[in-house]
Amino acid sequence: MKILLLPKYHAEGASSRYRLYNYIKYFEKRGHSVDVKPLLFDGYVKNLYARRENSQFDIVRDILKRMLFLLGNKKKYEMLIIEKELFTNVPYFVEGIILKGVNYALDYDDAISINYKKSRLKRLFFKRKIDNLTNRASVVTVGNKWYWNELKCAKLWYLPTVVDLEAYNLLDVEKVQKSTLIIVWIGSPSTVHYLKTIAGALKKLSKKHDFILRVIGADISLEGVRVECVKWSQETEFKLIQESDIGIMPLLDTIWEKGKCGFKLIQYMASGLPTVSSPEPANEEITVKGRTGFIASNEDEWVKYMSILLEDRGIRDKMGLEARRRVEENYSYQVWGNKLVSLIESFNS
Repeated sequence: MKILLLPKYHAEGASSRYRLYNYIKYFEKRGHSVDVKPLLFDGYVKNLYARRENSQFDIVRDILKRMLFLLGNKKKYEMLIIEKELFTNVPYFVEGIILKGVNYALDYDDAISINYKKSRLKRLFFKRKIDNLTNRASVVTVGNKWYWNELKCAKLWYLPTVVDLEAYNLLDVEKVQKSTLIIVWIGSPSTVHYLKTIAGALKKLSKKHDFILRVIGADISLEGVRVECVKWSQETEFKLIQESDIGIMPLLDTIWEKGKCGFKLIQYMASGLPTVSSPEPANEEITVKGRTGFIASNEDEWVKYMSILLEDRGIRDKMGLEARRRVEENYSYQVWGNKLVSLIESFNS
């Protein structure tokens, strides 16, 4: 089969990398040919992280380039796999024309339909865009089971965001025991604000325990908390997480967060860490409460669960082993790679 991947970003974008690019080798191993056409230029995500504004001219240019490419080449492919939508802020009737007569799959790891309901103008032009796209798709893959309530589409298929176990190989590393434990968070400048939602809990915890809050991929300072900010790189992220002791994932309780896929938790668990996280749908799905980690619903629970893990190495080690086992059985490309390929193949028969 000849497949065209249509990610939003080049591989620099984590969502595009984990949801689409990392599956290419599984399609190719089964004899399929895969072409990739990202929507936005290489460097777009780097600019976002550096808080540099991306040129609107460049964005419009990229949209027009993708439109022209698809109009001229879409019939060459048996399947198009689209990350979220073809174009942001372009009405459905345009995408409907471009996608007419082609077989396509959609993938969602963010609740982007929410963005089209925020203002009267957006509701006027885009309210049913995602519903129309999903209704015409051959299949829609989604990163957590909350989407069954959000997308009115009968063709949903669960596809968690997962890790490559070869990149998270615990056999090659030894856990170093330290005098000061590390609580780790990984993310980006655009998501680091979630840490502020538990600033009070971290401050209370700092008065009782000696620990470092390691922040990977963003800069932040929290009053009364010893914070270590570390630059993210693909080469060092596993080592930085693995040498930590507890992984955390606080979130706000809004509809946007309900569409998130809990990937931080999977990274922590793959690294053999116990976790504490907010009670959003993906976190509830991934965490086996009391076995791989804890779900904390308020400040007192954040303090309570992080204290338990800081105070008891035996609990940390036992939960870390269970967490790693859960990832090996449920949240890796080794589990999901061929499943996704088989799913896409089933729509080309």
